[in-house]
Amino acid sequence: MIEIRDLDVRLGGTPVLLGLTVTIDPGALVCIVGPNGAGKTTLLRTLAGETAPSAGRISVDGRTPADLTIPDRARLRAYLAHSERSDIPYPARTVVGFGTHLSTLDGPGQTAMVDRALEDMEIADIADRRVASLSGGERRRVAIARTLAQDAHIVVLDEPTDSLDLGHADVVLAHLARLAAGGRTIVVSSHDLNLAARHADRILVMSRGRIVADGAASEVLVPELLSDVYRCEVRVMRHPDDGSPIIFL
Repeated sequence: MIEIRDLDVRLGGTPVLLGLTVTIDPGALVCIVGPNGAGKTTLLRTLAGETAPSAGRISVDGRTPADLTIPDRARLRAYLAHSERSDIPYPARTVVGFGTHLSTLDGPGQTAMVDRALEDMEIADIADRRVASLSGGERRRVAIARTLAQDAHIVVLDEPTDSLDLGHADVVLAHLARLAAGGRTIVVSSHDLNLAARHADRILVMSRGRIVADGAASEVLVPELLSDVYRCEVRVMRHPDDGSPIIFL
């Protein structure tokens, strides 16, 4: 369980997160949405222990990231940043295997985890190609597979579906939802509100460094709130099959 209490973060003296208080339990896919500059990336970096709070506290099962050694932090949580290098000269399989070096898996377990991550991200057919030769979407799926191969209980991903086509974006979020249903703590950010509505168990809407809504998609993805947060007229319909929100301008 992740507990955030009265969290403030300042970067270069500028307040970025302001008084955030929220609890994130395992067993649900939590998606953070909001406009550019809302604080999504800073919140995820702070959750992952990459950025230190200016005030307040983040604890994971009662321990703060600062209480953990770097190896212990790596075993507890896996973190995918929004931007990664594109000139990696190694094959995709090797890069995905880097994630297992941070886990507690043994040799055979590492190999099995790499194979499973490649299959889950539908990149087994390009496993022997150098990452630098891949398309942007393929490189992104390699990075996600590497993160999942870490086999951490907490998985934090900053816009994992950025640059992915429609089908593969759905594959990624559906797989993360399955991991959450299996008991993992999965927290992602996304600009794709429809994808979040389709797969997330819980959505946090951020604006100007604060969480302004927290709940199921049908509760928080409503026209009035979204229009105010994104500063444009947003319309919401219901999907004819499951009633989930469909967001459009």
